[in-house]
Amino acid sequence: MKSPKSGEFKKIILLNIFMLVFFAVMLVIGTFNDEAISETLYSPDVLPLKMVTAIGAYPFFAFCVVFAGGLFERTLHSNAKKGMKVFLCILLVIFIAFIGFIGAGTLAERDSLGSIFPNTDRNIPVILGISIVTIYPLCYLGYRLAKKSDDAKLVKHILCLFILLVIAYGSLQLLKGIFNRPRYRLVVTGQEGIGYIPWYERFTHAAEYIENQGINKSEFRSFPSGHGILSASMILCFQSMTWLSPKLRDKKFLLALLGFLFSVIIMFTRIVLGAHYLSDVSFGGIIVGILSFFYCFI
Repeated sequence: MKSPKSGEFKKIILLNIFMLVFFAVMLVIGTFNDEAISETLYSPDVLPLKMVTAIGAYPFFAFCVVFAGGLFERTLHSNAKKGMKVFLCILLVIFIAFIGFIGAGTLAERDSLGSIFPNTDRNIPVILGISIVTIYPLCYLGYRLAKKSDDAKLVKHILCLFILLVIAYGSLQLLKGIFNRPRYRLVVTGQEGIGYIPWYERFTHAAEYIENQGINKSEFRSFPSGHGILSASMILCFQSMTWLSPKLRDKKFLLALLGFLFSVIIMFTRIVLGAHYLSDVSFGGIIVGILSFFYCFI
């Protein structure tokens, strides 16, 4: 796969270039037309789109659990000393539980299932229930696939993938906290002092509105799009399944393309529902597009 003569490798590189150009063009278009595009597409009550967008961020966490299950299998059957294996396995169990809980919270929040079933948003029993139901099957899937995998560098590959995913998630949280851009659905409510601002300008009064008017702080986290970054990360995660399943070894390009198409669909739903502008989702795609080049050489 890493050989520059590999046809599959060249196709993936070309796909990465196309994705970066595509998202860069969309960012430029959004920079000058964000408000007009959102005004044209805004339809906050389309139930099918709410159902689609509800799953947009969750696969990011689900795949993390799957690959953590793979690490657990490799650790459990490694040649490390018993004490070290026990220690590492405990760390992995804690990590899996944590990621599973965060993922379940993302699935239940107001921008996912919470938009359809408002009572699920920040509902701890619901989040715990989702995480309990989903964690074991996902972890077991990763464990079983890793047990059958003949990839001698599986641990190295998964750890490198996790580094890229952490960078993607970390950049998301950092930039959201810096820019505090109001979502379009908040702008159209007509709140005094809250209007459209371009993505490259910071909104400095978010804390005042959150404290004085009780506006949910998530309404000031439009840029960049979390669903955009996390759904685009499927470009990496789908490809990574080739490490676990020999049957997918020659399908890496198709898996990367599937991840790209998945992200574009989720990004579109975010714009229509007023959760993000075109520039928000495009910037998220650019971040993952850059990381995908590093991924090619894992």
